[in-house]
Amino acid sequence: MRERSAAGGIFRVIGRILLILLVTILLFAVFLLGVMGVLIHGPSAEAERLFVLSVNETSALKFLPHIYLSDAQVDAILHPVSTSTDDEPSPDDNFVEMPYEDGRTVEDENTNAGQVVVADPSENTGESGEWLEVVDIKGSTFKGKLMIIRDPSKVVVGTLDAYGANYHGLYLYEFIDKYNAIGGTNAGGFYDPGGGGNGGIPDGLVMRDGAIAYGNPGTWYLNVIGFDADHILHVGDMSGQQALDLGLMSAVSFSPGPVLVKDGELQTNLGGGMNPRTCIGQCADGTILLMVIEGRKPDSMGATYDDIAKIMYDRGAVNAANLDGGSSSLMYYNGEQITRGSNIIGMRQMSTAILILN
Repeated sequence: MRERSAAGGIFRVIGRILLILLVTILLFAVFLLGVMGVLIHGPSAEAERLFVLSVNETSALKFLPHIYLSDAQVDAILHPVSTSTDDEPSPDDNFVEMPYEDGRTVEDENTNAGQVVVADPSENTGESGEWLEVVDIKGSTFKGKLMIIRDPSKVVVGTLDAYGANYHGLYLYEFIDKYNAIGGTNAGGFYDPGGGGNGGIPDGLVMRDGAIAYGNPGTWYLNVIGFDADHILHVGDMSGQQALDLGLMSAVSFSPGPVLVKDGELQTNLGGGMNPRTCIGQCADGTILLMVIEGRKPDSMGATYDDIAKIMYDRGAVNAANLDGGSSSLMYYNGEQITRGSNIIGMRQMSTAILILN
C-alpha cells in the first residue's frame, strides 16, 4: 500500500509539473500573439510593414500576418503599387554584361562603372598585409562578419555530387571539409517546404566546371551569382543558356534576390524585412566581399536588403547580390563557426556554399 501511495504521489507531482509547463507555454504563446498584434495594429505603419516583410521571408511562418490582416492587406504590403510614371523594367534590366578583356562592359563602354580588373594577388594585400581579413560589421539593428578576400581565385562555389529528391545537402562544415577550405558561407536557395527541406533540391540554377549541374538552358533564373574563368563575379537575371554563353564556370541563384550593386551603382528601395542575411560582392580590383548578418536575436534583429546593399557599396563593391538568408545564413572560418545561426533546431543542410580555399 505504501509503495502504491508513493508511486501515486510521484505521478501527481509529474502531472502538476507538466500542467504548469503547458500553462506557461500557452501564456507565452498568447503573449507573443499579443505583441505581434500590437506591432501590426499599433500606431506605426512602418513596424507593421517590417513585421510582414520579415515574416514573409521565412519558410515556416508566412501564415502569421494572415492571422491579423486580410489577404488583400498582406498583398498590398508585399507588392506596393509604384507611383512612378517610368516604364516597367524589362526582365533583363538586372542583367550584368560580361566585361571585355580590358574591363569595359558591353552595357557602357564609355565609363568605368562596374569595371573589374583583377589585381596581382601578391600585390593586393591591403593595409593588413594579408590576402584575407575578417572584420566585424555593426548597424542599428544588426551585427555580423565580413570576409575580405583579395585573391578571387581562392573563392569557389561548393556543390553536391548529385541533386534530386533522393539526395540530401551538406552542412556548411561538411562542404568545408569536402573542399579542404579555410572558410565559407551558405550560398544559393533550395527547396524548403515549411522549413523542412534537406538541401537535396536547389531552388534555381547551379553550375560547376562550366556546365549546368542543376537546371535547364531554357529556364529563366532570377538573381544568378557566378564566376567566370577570370574570377570575375557576374550577377543578374538570366537564362541557363545565357549563363553558359557568359562563360560562367560556377554559379548559384537565389530568387527573388535582389541584386544589391550593379555596375558600380547602388540599388535602392529594395525592401525586405529585418532578417539574417548572406551576400557577396566584388570590388574593382577583384577583391571579394562575403558577408553574413546575424538575425532573429535580441541583440541583432537582422538587416534589410537596403542595409546590406549600402554596406557592400560603401566597402567598394561594383557588383553585389544577396544570397540565401534566414536560418541558412552562417559563416565558418579556421574551423570555427564565427556567426550565430537563427535556426532553433540547429544548423541546416544546404545545396551549395561559397568557399575560400587555402
